[in-house]
Order: sequence, then structure tokens, then C-alpha cells
Amino acid sequence: MSSIAYITDKNMIEFHRLNGNSTISFWRPSVGKRFTDFNHGDLLFFLAKGTELKQTGEKGIIGYGRFQHSVQHSFRQMWNLYGNLNGYESTEDFKEAILRVSKSKTLPSSLSSLILNEIVFFQAPVYLSEFGMRISNNLESFIYLDKDNPQMTVNILLKANEIGVDAWSSAVSSYAPSSSVFDDDLARHMIQFRLSNIPHLSTEKELKKQSKYLIDLMKKEEGFQWIDERKQELIRFTVNGVEIVTSISANKHNLTERLIYEFGKYNLIHKLTKDIPNFNQKTLHLTTYVEYEVPEDLKKIIVCDGFDYRYINLDQI
Repeated sequence: MSSIAYITDKNMIEFHRLNGNSTISFWRPSVGKRFTDFNHGDLLFFLAKGTELKQTGEKGIIGYGRFQHSVQHSFRQMWNLYGNLNGYESTEDFKEAILRVSKSKTLPSSLSSLILNEIVFFQAPVYLSEFGMRISNNLESFIYLDKDNPQMTVNILLKANEIGVDAWSSAVSSYAPSSSVFDDDLARHMIQFRLSNIPHLSTEKELKKQSKYLIDLMKKEEGFQWIDERKQELIRFTVNGVEIVTSISANKHNLTERLIYEFGKYNLIHKLTKDIPNFNQKTLHLTTYVEYEVPEDLKKIIVCDGFDYRYINLDQI
């Protein structure tokens, strides 16, 4: 996963907040700086103009959305497709906003837009300097947050949890409450950060086989997504908690080692969930699909509520 912080207009974000928009068109006047590592489900944080600290001029983060996909349209098409999800009440207001940031002071032939959903707003800004990250006040577009500190996204979400999630947007939105979305994002990123530090045992050939099965599972069942770009685990949030799915491509000689490894992974995540805010009433379930039948003596070792293993012939996928 790769989170970014993007410079934006506080007034535009405030419009989305007041209207309870859970999906927005985060437009740009031109393609500009291109992304090299930003994918479906990654978080875009709103680094807002108008939140500057008096002493340093540092801008604060006031919320975020999950990236879905990008589009490129003319001004007229963008308004016809997304209307006030572009952040303005009328075409005139939208046009004025574009002209304010356009270097040529004319409407560009096309606009690039990032479609975001599951929007969450914070009660107050979060400042990156609190976590030792300093960025130029002249930044015009975006920065990758976890490039130098892999825990930066987790730090921001933990701080936002202390501050609180905006209640108004949840009240007026017809979709999932922001607090529920935020809790899932915080849990996902804390789990992802912990798992990213665990070395894997599989060979490249085994990893490809395992990923192939998990991709097939995502097509069959709704709600699953990759925990991160390693594509070794799927995660799905439910009303009661979180499900994680992995698979093992192994031979009969190393099956025991690999399955105990997955069992250890479950125990590590289970211990972590005790530290995840607002997770204490939820459950964790990890299912591992294995390529061979599990021996009876091994079954006795890895018996645990919340940890499950199922036989699957990966060669048939």
C-alpha cells in the first residue's frame, strides 16, 4: 500500500464535508506529476491550504479518501459526469476554481481526476511535523508519505483517532458512517505494517501460484482486497470483525514448516489486535489454503479458535 498527501483547497473539502459526500472527484487542472506507486484502495490524504500554522506555515491534513481509479475529461464532461462531487455548487464556481489554479489562467482542454470513495474527515488538522516529517510549504502537488517512514500512515491514523472523526459527515451521509470506515482503515494499516516486516518463506514460483489462487478467490467472493502490494494476503472486513486469507504452495516435506509459519502469523496479528483502537469487540479469523492434506499430528499442534486451514488443489486453479 502507498499513501500520498495531496495539496488541496480547504473550502472544496469543506463543501464535500457539509454535503456528506462519500465519493468525490478530486480533480487536477492537468495531468502534472505522475504517480509511480499509487493503486486501487490506497489512501489520499487532504493536505489543505487554509490550515497553515502561524509560526511555520505548515499545512495540516484534514481527512482522506480511498483511491478507486483515475479519469480524464473536458471541463464540460467532468461537470456532467460528477456535478457537485467536483466540490462546487455550480459550473460557474467550478470554472472559477480551475482558473485560480491554472498557470495559463485559461480552462485546460482536459482535466485529470482521481475518483475517491469512503471519504473520512477529521475533527482537526493533523500536522506531519509531529512525526518528524517536514515538507516544503511550496509543495504544489503531492508527496508519498511512507517512502522514508513505513509507519507514517499508521501514525497519522492513530493521531486522527485521538482527535476524532467528524460526526457531521457521518450524520448526513447515506453510506457507511465515517467512524466505521476509519476503524477499518486503521486496523488494516496496522496489520499491514506488522506483516510487512515478516520475511516470507516461499520461493518466487510458489508465490506466483499462491497469488493466482487468491486472485481467483477475489473474483468469486465480494469484499476481499490485498492487504498490500506484496499480494500475499487478502483481507475483508465484516460486521463482526476481519477475515484474512492466505495460501500455501508447498511440498509434503516443508508443509509442516509453512503451516506453522502461518499459525505464527495468526498469533502475531491476534496479539496486535489488542492494540488496535476500537477493535476489542471484533473477531479475527485467518484461513490458510494448503496444497496437501494436513497430517493428524500437525492438526493437534495448530488447533486454535480463529485459525483455519483448508485443503485446495492449487494446480486446478
